Amino acid sequence: MGRGALIPLLLLVAPLAFAQQGTVRGEVRLTVSGADGRPVAKTDRSGVVVYLTGYTEPPPAAEVNMAQRNKAFQPSVVAVVAGQKVRFSNNDVVVHNVFSRSRARKFDAGKNRPGEDYTETFKKTGLIDVYCDIHEQMVATIVVVPNRAFAVTGPDGRFVLKGVPPGTHPIFAVHRRDGRSEVTRGEVTVKPGQETTVTLELVETKTDEGHLDKHGRPYTPRSDAY
Repeated sequence: MGRGALIPLLLLVAPLAFAQQGTVRGEVRLTVSGADGRPVAKTDRSGVVVYLTGYTEPPPAAEVNMAQRNKAFQPSVVAVVAGQKVRFSNNDVVVHNVFSRSRARKFDAGKNRPGEDYTETFKKTGLIDVYCDIHEQMVATIVVVPNRAFAVTGPDGRFVLKGVPPGTHPIFAVHRRDGRSEVTRGEVTVKPGQETTVTLELVETKTDEGHLDKHGRPYTPRSDAY
């Protein structure tokens, strides 16, 4: 068989494999305890990372950018596939020192002046708390997931996970914004070429613990924290 005879076969196999993939569509319902202890639905359900586990995929080649602007991380919540790179770009007019002391990935970018970048590769799945050693109010979260079936919700709490292989997969919803932490876990069954709908209930805790600087000490007033 000549080399040219293989081309039609390859062209047929690729669309067939893609057709076997499914989609998971749904929404996250986010509640918080009210003053009387009863749950209250939140209208803003943004910043929730929804993702599937149970299988792995190679990371995209493209970097994810987490900028520093107006003494804040933008965006403050991102998700990446294990092995993917995140670029921390200082788009501010002041110096920043991005760092993390999280178990899943510790790093220290050092002092970056306006216009400078720092790139870090996140090889291990997990939750990464990101801070600035100069500006205590700067808080962000990176969720490192095993495959490309993930989404970060907007204000309406809706999400779409595409390209999911058939089968039953664990599904997670993680909310780490504003220092609050809660995780919801369930299961979702995906059929070849079909769409599955799921609703996830997530409770936002009220704990807002402070954090330490990159040396593990409380923040103190600094001359460079302007």
